[in-house]
Amino acid sequence: MFLPTYEDITTRKAAETALKESQQQLQAFIHNSPSVIFIKDVEGRYILANRNLVQLLNLRGEEILGKTDYDFFPKETADQFRSNDLTVMEALGKPIVAEETLLLDQQIITYLAIKFALVDEQGVPYALCGISTDISDRKQMENQLRQQAEDLEQTLQELKHTQTQMIQSEKISSLGQLVAGVAHEINNPVNFIHGNLTYLDEYTQILLQVIHLYHQHSSNPHPEIQEFLDQVDLEYIQEDLPNMINSMKVGTQRIRQIVLSLRTFSRMDEAESKVVDIHKGIDSTLMILQHRLKEKPEHPAIEVIKEYGTLPLLECYAGQLNQVFMNILANAIDAIEEYNQQRTLAQIQANPSQIQIRTSVINSNSIQIAIADNGLGMSEDIQKQIFNPFFTTKPVGKGTGMGMSISYQIITEKHGGKLECFSTLNKGTKFVIELPIQQNK
Repeated sequence: MFLPTYEDITTRKAAETALKESQQQLQAFIHNSPSVIFIKDVEGRYILANRNLVQLLNLRGEEILGKTDYDFFPKETADQFRSNDLTVMEALGKPIVAEETLLLDQQIITYLAIKFALVDEQGVPYALCGISTDISDRKQMENQLRQQAEDLEQTLQELKHTQTQMIQSEKISSLGQLVAGVAHEINNPVNFIHGNLTYLDEYTQILLQVIHLYHQHSSNPHPEIQEFLDQVDLEYIQEDLPNMINSMKVGTQRIRQIVLSLRTFSRMDEAESKVVDIHKGIDSTLMILQHRLKEKPEHPAIEVIKEYGTLPLLECYAGQLNQVFMNILANAIDAIEEYNQQRTLAQIQANPSQIQIRTSVINSNSIQIAIADNGLGMSEDIQKQIFNPFFTTKPVGKGTGMGMSISYQIITEKHGGKLECFSTLNKGTKFVIELPIQQNK
């Protein structure tokens, strides 16, 4: 006799229905997601690909499954994907986030990929899941913003550069006007004094001759005259007066040379480029700095060694070049003085302070001016910054940090030349200037 049995499977059927609905919801989420979603096995073969990936590759779903990235993408792109996949496998379940790019229809697409490994109960990875979101628009916007920021930074630097040039040009112009004005005011009275010294010397010689004749022909002077002669040393006066006039001539001639150097240095009448003797500009600068070069109680004189070559006349902005010479030579003197503070008198005498200036013709188109000192020198880090605006190693109030920056601009931008610095700590510094003989119009 057959007896039927019954089992209540309502709960199981409900669970199966719920599972089916859950799977349908998951599939709907995967296939309708705006991101690319995929699962690969440990060998990199696709075992799941959502609709976005199918559309991206322009293939049917079954044409993707079982294949790897090397079947769809160039080797460089596939290597990029595979490298990230292997990193995920090694992470053992920990997700990684990486930017991945591919070239599609001549357009670079950037994805933000979140990848993680699927591991079994023993923690061994058996598959890899990836969710890649297209962030090309965001990357393009970021690049645009970055480019705008770089453009703004460049504009700001150009504005600072222009402002610095304007300020320095105004300073140089004001200094030139002041120097030219002072030189003019000094020049007239000095020329008057110097010119009259010739007549004074002539008249003095006449008076001395008269006195000599008087002594020669009058052996019995009046008692009052004799008394006065006894009170003064007439012989000494007769001997010293010509020497005094000669020393006054030397002094006024020295003043005239200084005035000429000031006028040469300022070059206020040469706002445009003109053909000049560059040696005169260097010499005028040295004349202005002479008070810092000569011997002082605290240190011996700084010797200037001039090795001038035979240079052609140079087409340049003479006043601005003189400013460069002033900056370099003044810095050389500063470096020597600072170095001498660390040395004894015996050390200074054994290795005297020197500034060497050498000029030469490089070729038919350019000349070279090298200014070297045996002062304190600079470290490599300082050398890298020496031409940067506002960089200075001097104490606050002594240096603005603009001298060498402006000098670099004058040489490179205004004259199309080169300015280089070579230095060794505690051995000295050399600046090398290269200038074209003629300016490009």
